[in-house]
Amino acid sequence: MYAILQHGGHQYRVASGDRILVDRIPVEVGSTVTLESVLLIGDGAETDVAKGSPVEASVTATVIAHRRGRKIRVFTYKPKKRHRRTLGYRSQLTELRIDDVAHGKAGEKPKAAAKPRKAAVPAKAEAVVDAPAIDEQAPEAKPAAKKSAAANKPAADKPAAAKPRAPRAKKDPADGA
Repeated sequence: MYAILQHGGHQYRVASGDRILVDRIPVEVGSTVTLESVLLIGDGAETDVAKGSPVEASVTATVIAHRRGRKIRVFTYKPKKRHRRTLGYRSQLTELRIDDVAHGKAGEKPKAAAKPRKAAVPAKAEAVVDAPAIDEQAPEAKPAAKKSAAANKPAADKPAAAKPRAPRAKKDPADGA
């Protein structure tokens, strides 16, 4: 039986007994970890694929060691500007040994039928009853629609429309001036 699980933005194909390196998990060495974001689980001819949500399966693994990844050098520069910069990076990793790949979540009992929820009642029901509804409020208390500043001015305050200008007479170069 094998599974494809997702952890830290990466996908891993695992089977019982495999060793994988994943992003650092803050647990003690030797402890057991359950990885539940399983995307696919397969056993010979049968496969169970997740559609929209992870498959109801879990992978149990034991933490073997905490390690650091290989060094990565990042060199940046801007040509003709005398700007050079070197950065280094080593990822923090955890080595896991896969113990078990199982259908259903680890240690989970079958779910009972869900009970319908009751409607929530406000704690201060009388305060809510005494408050008038928005429709019952006076019209001046309702929020007014936004109007432009020009629409609120009286007609007398508005400037008069500009008069059209007469076209300028073109100068004749033969006039001599």
